[in-house]
Amino acid sequence: MTVITHPFEALAKSEREAFNAPDAPIVIVRHPIGTVKSEEVNKRADAAFDKLLETLVEPRPDKVRAVSGF
Repeated sequence: MTVITHPFEALAKSEREAFNAPDAPIVIVRHPIGTVKSEEVNKRADAAFDKLLETLVEPRPDKVRAVSGF
């Protein structure tokens, strides 16, 4: 699974093709990550946890999953 922010969606899709892993799931979270305080990153991680778990347990390679609200 690849977890990215929106600006990197096209890159993530092309990378999974380049590495011959077209079924590798992608989960998208809110951008940016690197310039926000750790408390905000923790909130975003908590918000993304259910979607990440769902993707790990029941991957659907035909879908790119965005975390709702992020």
